[in-house]
Amino acid sequence: MTRPPPHAVVTVGVFDGVHRAHQRLIRSVIRMARRRGGRSVILTFDPDPQTVLRPARAQPSLMPLGERLTHLQALGADVVWVVPFTRRFARMTAAQFIRRILIDRVHAEVLLVGEAFAFGRGRRGDMEVLRALGPRYGMRVVPVRQVTDGGQPISSSRIRQLIAKGHLGLARRLLGRAPALYGRVVRGTGRGRRFHVPTANVQLGPHALPPSGVYAVRLRRLGHPRAVRGVMNLGTRPTFGAGPLVCEVHLLGFSGTLTGQPVSVSLLARLRSERCFPSPAALYRQVRRDLRRARRLFPRLP
Repeated sequence: MTRPPPHAVVTVGVFDGVHRAHQRLIRSVIRMARRRGGRSVILTFDPDPQTVLRPARAQPSLMPLGERLTHLQALGADVVWVVPFTRRFARMTAAQFIRRILIDRVHAEVLLVGEAFAFGRGRRGDMEVLRALGPRYGMRVVPVRQVTDGGQPISSSRIRQLIAKGHLGLARRLLGRAPALYGRVVRGTGRGRRFHVPTANVQLGPHALPPSGVYAVRLRRLGHPRAVRGVMNLGTRPTFGAGPLVCEVHLLGFSGTLTGQPVSVSLLARLRSERCFPSPAALYRQVRRDLRRARRLFPRLP
């Protein structure tokens, strides 16, 4: 961001997953900015502060930065500003963050954040600090209540836990879309093609993963709107002696090459767990049954 927007209404956060609670907050920012004749500003960080401050305890992300920005921009904000989060930046006190970032850089007139928002060195900045210091600079602070579902707050950490346990339906409800895996298509061994079941081999990024198994999915090239239906196997391929975790997607009705392309793989339904078969031929007979089941399911899947 080179020039500060006039009459800025601002919110701040990582916004990993851009879930329903994030969406509601950002839409509130946009509405208020329009009422005031100002501009809506989303301030986010990369990388996630936890990966810098507590790398050993950092949780996997729900989506890469590029996809996060795509979803944030799609909500209609005027400005999305990515702040590089470094150890030097982390040493900034709460008062310095308010003055240097929110006032001097963004020219925030209104700040909307969750009631539990914490910031600055040691996360010592909170709503009490904002209410004390904001008015000194002419910045109004508006606390926003937590959004809940089933009596629990909607949060990125809760969604990660749901995905890890395989609760895809509830994860989808909290996100407002199907949870997804992200990575790049790479060359595989060619085993599937020999059995007339060619697959796209996706080298996954460090994102939240569901349990190993077979899933009905939609694969989309990042930056492209069209998605292709498919069946994904996520696992260690025990039939072939087991090894590192791999993600293989057989695409239905698709011809062409995706090698080298960044993709998302949306998780629609779990078909079965991964298991070891007595032979590769037995495995691929099961794969064909999985494909038939997925074709029957797709018309009923959201």
